[in-house]
Amino acid sequence: MIPAGTLKYKLTFFQNVDVQSDSGFVTKTKTELFTCKAAKVKITGNYNVNAKELFNEKVFQFKVRNNKLINENLIVNLDNYDYRILLIDENKFDFSLTLTIEKINN
Repeated sequence: MIPAGTLKYKLTFFQNVDVQSDSGFVTKTKTELFTCKAAKVKITGNYNVNAKELFNEKVFQFKVRNNKLINENLIVNLDNYDYRILLIDENKFDFSLTLTIEKINN
């Protein structure tokens, strides 16, 4: 079980939905699904080499209570930045999910 005092972060989950106008033009719109509280999991920095330069990826891990609506196709918003879900690790013993998210470059 996740102690309630550790749930300090507010994650907002969005989904891209196709919306068709009256003229038939289809656009993708980001619609809010739900919000939940999360606890940050401490991880070490993830350094990669790109174009012979060392950089730090913006990868975080959060632990949330199990929710059947959470999947890899959702977008997570934290502090007005968008993140994509890389990995969902389900822990059936304490009914929690560990989400590994990566910052989306806008």
